[in-house]
Amino acid sequence: MKRECLNKIFNQDVLLGLSYIEDNSIDLIISDPPYCLGKDYGNDSDKMNPRDYLEWSYKWIDTVIPKLKDTGSFYIFLTWRYSPEIFSYMKKKLIMLNEIIWDRRVPSMGGGTRSFTSVHDTIGFFAKTKQYYFDLDSIRIPYDEETKKARTRSIFVGKKWLEVGYNLKDLWSITRLHKQDPERQNHPTQKPLELIDRMVLASSPKNGIVFDPFMGSGTTAISSIKNKRYYIGFELNPDYCQMIEQRIDKHNKGEKSLLNATEDDVKVTNFQQAMNLF
Repeated sequence: MKRECLNKIFNQDVLLGLSYIEDNSIDLIISDPPYCLGKDYGNDSDKMNPRDYLEWSYKWIDTVIPKLKDTGSFYIFLTWRYSPEIFSYMKKKLIMLNEIIWDRRVPSMGGGTRSFTSVHDTIGFFAKTKQYYFDLDSIRIPYDEETKKARTRSIFVGKKWLEVGYNLKDLWSITRLHKQDPERQNHPTQKPLELIDRMVLASSPKNGIVFDPFMGSGTTAISSIKNKRYYIGFELNPDYCQMIEQRIDKHNKGEKSLLNATEDDVKVTNFQQAMNLF
């Protein structure tokens, strides 16, 4: 991978810019494409008719798959309306590992009156080969003390799973971002950082390369920086590109401030230790 492409967001259509990225160079693809629901992303990308939307989806999927390493994985966010067709198509190209349901924890008010209210997004988890990277321990959920106490029989003593936590299931209940959330950006379908962190940690190694063909609010870039991965992304809307740059800059400044505060704490501790010697 050319180093000048790393940690960059290209203000360009992914179908036109993929020549920048070498084949077999990406560890992880996280894609949150338009859902064909008529959302306003500052352009007409989410206003196709269903037939054109599916044809476009197949086209960009075919274009990005060769960029994956043999150990690479591919997550795709979709709505239930089109996930059956797109998943079926992708299963011809990749190994499907999971259909993950993201429960957005939508409050029980409003909704349709002629059908059940949709409160989830569908996430497909695919791998290029059976040698795909997956770090389960990085995303385990710790058991609470009450559960640990209940598992005190001798047959459980020393069991790794009891100490490090349990494996995530395929139902992820993570609250969607509300307007008052500090993480919230001016983007209609922003995904929570906690959600993307799970994918980055589980499916890419440290210093690996994470690719997002529809960068949107920039959450994949923030997660990559936070978890010590490289990122590459494409985003059509120039306003979103500017927003991502500002978000990255704010995150980096926050990390630097935290590092400086930690260093100051160490200096204070060392000074106090030195004074105790006298």
